Amino acid sequence: MSLSLARWLGVLLVGVLPLSAMAAGPVASDVFEAYLHPPAPPADAFDPLPGSKGAQAGSEVRALAHGRVETVDAERHTLTLEHFYYENHELLRVRSEYAGLEAVTLRPGEPVQRGQRLGRVGAKGKLSVTLNTGKRLSDAEARRFTQARARLMLPASERVLLLVSQERHEMRLYELGREVDRVEVGFGQAEGRKQKRGDNRTPLGMYFVVQKHRGSFSGPYAEFFGGHWIRLNYPNAWDADRGLEQGLITSEVRDRIARAWAERKPTDASTRLGSGIGFHGWAGQWTRDETGGRLSWGCVVMHNPDISRLFDRVPEGAMVVLF
Repeated sequence: MSLSLARWLGVLLVGVLPLSAMAAGPVASDVFEAYLHPPAPPADAFDPLPGSKGAQAGSEVRALAHGRVETVDAERHTLTLEHFYYENHELLRVRSEYAGLEAVTLRPGEPVQRGQRLGRVGAKGKLSVTLNTGKRLSDAEARRFTQARARLMLPASERVLLLVSQERHEMRLYELGREVDRVEVGFGQAEGRKQKRGDNRTPLGMYFVVQKHRGSFSGPYAEFFGGHWIRLNYPNAWDADRGLEQGLITSEVRDRIARAWAERKPTDASTRLGSGIGFHGWAGQWTRDETGGRLSWGCVVMHNPDISRLFDRVPEGAMVVLF
């Protein structure tokens, strides 16, 4: 997702694309709600791709994931579903196509659930199930796609969720998908997405709260915490993948980071990817007019009264999405 999620989420577009890439269509009124509530139920998982060889005529064909019906051909033998799903900080989508069916009764626009019956294999027993991510995936590619997404996050289902828009300089607190507070925030002194230690940038990504502290701090930067600290488990699994590609970490470190992140635990703080990212207050009052909202060395900065008020409502383990 990221900075232009304000494009209407219902535009029909082929492929696995961040919704910021959508072109035509009216502008959504609220990027936070658009992220949390796509046009169809987001996928919580993708089931394995069914085998196309030797499909038994008359056997039932079921949806790979939550989504909605996009198209049904005139003969009602081919059905295409549109699926939305979360990956890191992005809301993405993919299409699944089911050909060689009969007894299809669904119509375009109808929501579907993972495992829901779509129809039956036709009399010729020639079932075809394919995925389209901007290009049609081969059978092997499609199987890797579903295997890698056998379990997916659902931010709106989190007990506590923080969504942070770097474009809007705004953070919203949700409890079970319901907004309960919103505040202004600032970010790192340097613009752009965090890449490595010392670049003074704020990350984009999905993280979890792993440490909290309220009270006094020691060290030369103690006053800049504003008496509060909420630490996130940056780097996450996707940061680690990028770090491996760039030669910043080894595959062993990548795997260790991915495991710890998935368990909502602290991740390796010693690598060249950097660490020490979280929420804190500031050394006094600040305004965006005076600072441009660019204050920290990569953390999310809150006004002191705001972090003081919200501190107890954000438990360890809470999900945080910086987009």
